[in-house]
Amino acid sequence: MISVSHARKRPRKNRPLKQGEPISRERKPQSSSSVRRVLFGIGVLVLIGGGLVGGQRVMHWATEWTEVKHISVMGLNRVTQEEVLARMSLPQPASVLWVRTDELAARVHEHPWVEGVEVDRVFPNSLVVQVTEREPAAVLRAATETVMLDAAGHMLPGNVPAEAKQWPVVQGLTPQSVTAHGSDGHPRVKEGIHIAHLLAPYFSGRPQVNVSEPYTTVVDLPKVRFQFGQNVEEQWERFLVLYPTIKQEMDSQAQEVDLRFSQKVILRKRTL
Repeated sequence: MISVSHARKRPRKNRPLKQGEPISRERKPQSSSSVRRVLFGIGVLVLIGGGLVGGQRVMHWATEWTEVKHISVMGLNRVTQEEVLARMSLPQPASVLWVRTDELAARVHEHPWVEGVEVDRVFPNSLVVQVTEREPAAVLRAATETVMLDAAGHMLPGNVPAEAKQWPVVQGLTPQSVTAHGSDGHPRVKEGIHIAHLLAPYFSGRPQVNVSEPYTTVVDLPKVRFQFGQNVEEQWERFLVLYPTIKQEMDSQAQEVDLRFSQKVILRKRTL
């Protein structure tokens, strides 16, 4: 075991001083270094305090200089500028530096006629709002009402205009079932409108698109009825390959074209 004891040192024997050797060494004063440390600390505190005060003044000046004074809204047709500004709900005063452009865009995007929106800063004091509106592409005909739809399957507000008489008619759904799909749009409505657009260059008349069945879409035109299943694109390409050879027959009398079965195009006389 190692023990440590605090013993007093044995006194050294006196020895004669050599010539030129100082009698004793004086200790250097420590007060000067302490003063320097105190002064340095005070200087740092002064700099920090001045920086905070100066920073607040700079921030206040920057906020005043970048206060939003002008908002440009572009791309409007059916939506009004007043509606856009109301939905943005921009606080007053507001700075271009601090506004959350993504939040402003999200508020405007909630408008039922707005498909997309971008909000950009233009320094020093302006915002630019670019709106993309939804375009009506069809009407939904339900038991009690007729409403407008865009190509993505969203229901649009407002009265149905006169030119809607040329748009495809979607049947087999209720307005409630369409709106239940929210921002994604109703997939069956979207598919039905897409089929109507595929047929338009080849067959005249207003398409009546029935999407009541989950896996079958029936499209009625004045002289032809189409039945599509799943994989619409593949079924349509198969029909186009055969169409030149059956076009004359389809023009001469009403026909029903069934594309629901793999690798087949079933053509039968239409009986209505």
